[in-house]
Amino acid sequence: MAGQSQKKTWQRLIPQTEKMDQAMEARTKLYYGPSSDQSNTNNAQEYLIFLIPGNPGLIPFYDPFLSALHALLESSPALRSSNFHLCGHSLRGFEATQGDVPHLAGLQDQIKYVDDLLYERVDGIRDTTGHTPKVILMGHSVGAYILLEIIRRHRTRIESLLAQDFDLIGGILLFPTITHIARSPSGIVASTLLSIPGSAHIASAMATALMYLIPSSFLYWLIRFIMRFPDHAARTTAAFIKSPIGIKESLFLGKDEMDQITDDRWGKEIWGAATEPGTNSKDTISSNLVFFWGRHDAWVAKRTRNDLINARGYRDSPSLKKRPSSGLTDSPVEGWKPSMFIDDGRIPHGFCIKHSEVVARKVQGWVEDIIYNHDAI
Repeated sequence: MAGQSQKKTWQRLIPQTEKMDQAMEARTKLYYGPSSDQSNTNNAQEYLIFLIPGNPGLIPFYDPFLSALHALLESSPALRSSNFHLCGHSLRGFEATQGDVPHLAGLQDQIKYVDDLLYERVDGIRDTTGHTPKVILMGHSVGAYILLEIIRRHRTRIESLLAQDFDLIGGILLFPTITHIARSPSGIVASTLLSIPGSAHIASAMATALMYLIPSSFLYWLIRFIMRFPDHAARTTAAFIKSPIGIKESLFLGKDEMDQITDDRWGKEIWGAATEPGTNSKDTISSNLVFFWGRHDAWVAKRTRNDLINARGYRDSPSLKKRPSSGLTDSPVEGWKPSMFIDDGRIPHGFCIKHSEVVARKVQGWVEDIIYNHDAI
């Protein structure tokens, strides 16, 4: 009897391999839409909050975060007349299954891929609701770099007057790696290893060996109990290790990050606040950018982070609502600048593993501020 009891306990702890593999392959995107009560409100404003993951670009890591944020926004008294669509998609290559192995995607490939996914989602909400949603982007780690590049593309479209574009009203950059990632503690190690010829192929070959030698269920157990990962993170990590090209894609993208994420490469399209001829008068993206760094982040060099904050950031108020400038014109106190904060606690770079709820509460406040600031124009 004792042996049977232990066997049942073991079976509960370790999912069946076949079912687990199917679940791993299915989760390439996440979506949380408006509740049935709110979606029936005819005069409700539609908002799309679009999350861009970091590297490795697997969106299931962020499921508890998006779920918690969705619940907070749905219950917010300040947002009763709003319909929220929260979604995200794995980066290209990370979502591959055994029968669908794409070419490796570099940083520029990922930017185009995410930009296309964003427009697909905007069109989908427009087709479903009859209204074009206002968009708030979120990016984590290298996803923050992709976010800024998408904003640059968006501003170029607006100013060229070549197309009618949606309103991109804000961006939230979580633990952003947007300048000189190779100078960070982890970046120094990564750039050294990635400079070794064939390193990506060696790591990929080792992962392939794991894929054939270790069952998914046992790999899940190792990650779950040795690394102390929660269930969603253990499943996703196991899927990443056993995916056809996941590790090779992560290293390939990481090498691009080390080579391309160097100097601050953006101009007025990101940092400027003046509304120039040809721009959307409701485009408040500059003043509605929020940067949030960890105090001790191994992927961000403190000196480059502090230099960026001193050069580009507005830090006098933790709330966008309390700013002295609406974001359309320069002011003596430069209230149009993006808000930049450093965590006063110990939230790690990989917040989506164990710190989803605390970050979701912070993001809720920033979303409310972005909407308030945009509507006040």
